[in-house]
Amino acid sequence: MNAPLSSFSKSSLASLILLIGSVSWALLGAGLQVLATLQLLVPSLAYLLPIPWIGYGHLAPLTTFLFTYGWITSGFLGVLLILIPRISGIPFRYGKLLTSAALLWQIAVLIGVAEIIWNGATGLVSLPFSRSVTCLFLASFLILGTGLTRGLGRSWKSGPLLPRLYLLAALLALPLGLGTAEVLLRGGLAPGALQIIAQLVWHSFLHHLWLTPLALVLLFQLLPTLTGRPVGSLSLGLLAWGATIGLGGWIGMSLASEGPVPSWLQSAGVVATILLGVAVWGNGTLLKPLLDGKIEECRRQVALRFLAVSLWSYFVSYAWLAFLAIPGIRQATTFTVVAQATQSLLLFSFYGNALAGAIYALLPASRTVGWPRHPALTIHFWFSTLGIASVASCYAIAGILQGLALNDPGVPMSTIASYLRPFLSIVLAGQIAWWIGQLAFSTLFFATLLKLFNSVAPVAIFPLPRDESAPSLNPAHH
Repeated sequence: MNAPLSSFSKSSLASLILLIGSVSWALLGAGLQVLATLQLLVPSLAYLLPIPWIGYGHLAPLTTFLFTYGWITSGFLGVLLILIPRISGIPFRYGKLLTSAALLWQIAVLIGVAEIIWNGATGLVSLPFSRSVTCLFLASFLILGTGLTRGLGRSWKSGPLLPRLYLLAALLALPLGLGTAEVLLRGGLAPGALQIIAQLVWHSFLHHLWLTPLALVLLFQLLPTLTGRPVGSLSLGLLAWGATIGLGGWIGMSLASEGPVPSWLQSAGVVATILLGVAVWGNGTLLKPLLDGKIEECRRQVALRFLAVSLWSYFVSYAWLAFLAIPGIRQATTFTVVAQATQSLLLFSFYGNALAGAIYALLPASRTVGWPRHPALTIHFWFSTLGIASVASCYAIAGILQGLALNDPGVPMSTIASYLRPFLSIVLAGQIAWWIGQLAFSTLFFATLLKLFNSVAPVAIFPLPRDESAPSLNPAHH
C-alpha cells in the first residue's frame, strides 16, 4: 500500500463521508441502545415517558438497523474505498459519482431511522425499512460496488488473491440477497412458510456472505501488511473461502426451530453451521501465525491490537453459532436473549474491531494525517473491548439460564424475569462502557481530521509509560 496518494484522491471525499457517517451513527446507536436496555431494566420508564417512538419496540430494531447499515456497512465501504486501489494499483475514476453514492447511502440510513422511529419496524428480519430505502441502498451500492470492483484487478496476479476473492463474494452477495429478499418478501412471491425461509436466508446473506467476507478482506490484507509476514497455504485459504461462501447462506436455517420450516432445512442449517467451523479453523490456521511472537507489536500498535481482537472474535463468534446449532440447545434457547449475545459477538466484537483497526491503519494513508499518542487511544480499546465482552458473556449466560427456565413448566414467568435483572444490569454497564469507548474514538477521529494535534505519528501508537520513542511503522504492501 505504498502507491502515490495522489493516484487515489478521487475516492477520498467519498470515503470520508462514509467514515464520518459510520462514527456518527455508532454514537447515536450506542445512546439509543443504552436507553432500550434501561427500559427493560426499569419497565416503569414506559409510564413515566409515554412517548411511542422511544419505546422499546421502536428502539430495539432501530439500534440494530443503525449498527448494521449505519455503523458497520458504512464504515466497511469507507475503509474499502481507501484500501481497494492500494491492493490492485488501479485508481478510482469519477470521484464525484462516488461522493454522490456515499451521500445517498447516508440519506438512506437517515430515512430508515425516521421510518422506524415514527412507524416502527416492518417486522421482517434484517429488513426493518421500506421499499424506498431498499432502492436507495441498491442505487448507492450499484455505484460504490462498481468502483470497488477495481480491487479485483486486471488479472489474478493483481495483488493478494484471498482478499480479492472475499471481496468478490461480498460484492455479489449484497445486491443478490437484498434484491431477492425485497422481491420475495414485499412482492407477494413468498407466501406462508416461505416468508420465514426467505427472511432467514436474507439474514444469513447479510451477515455471513456480506459482512463476514468484508471483515476477512481487511484481516487478510492488513494483518500481513502490519506484521510483515505473508499468509501461508493458498490451497487451504481457497478451501476455507469455498466453505465460507458455500455454507454461509444456510446458517440462518439453524435458527428455524419448531416452526413451519421443513425439518430437512433445519438439519441443513445445523450441518452448515457446524461445518463452517472448518472454514473458520482454516482461516485461523492461516492468520494466527501472523501474530505469533508479535505481543510487543500488539501492545504498541493500535490497529494491530484491534485486528487481533477481531480475529479472536471471529473464532469465538462462529464457535458460539456452532454451539447454538446443536440439537437440544437450539430448541432450548430459541426464545431467549442468546440472539443478543450472537449480535454482540458478530457486530460489535468481530466486525467492529476489524473496522476500528482498519480506520486506524488506513486513515493516514487517505488524508495525509497522523494519530496523536493520546490516552483516548487506550480508553477506546479497553472500554470498547471490556464493555462488549461483558455484554456478550452476560447475554450468553442469561440466555442459557432463561432457556432452561422456560422449558421447566414449574418456573413462573415472574421468576424468569427476576433471573435476568442482574445480568441486564451488567449489560447496561457494558453498553455504557462501549459508548464511552466510542466517544473517545470519535473525539480522536474528528480532531485528527481537523489536524488539531501538534504532534502526530503515521501509525497510532498506545501511550505506554515506559516508551520514550516509538518507531514509525508505515504499512507497506506485501
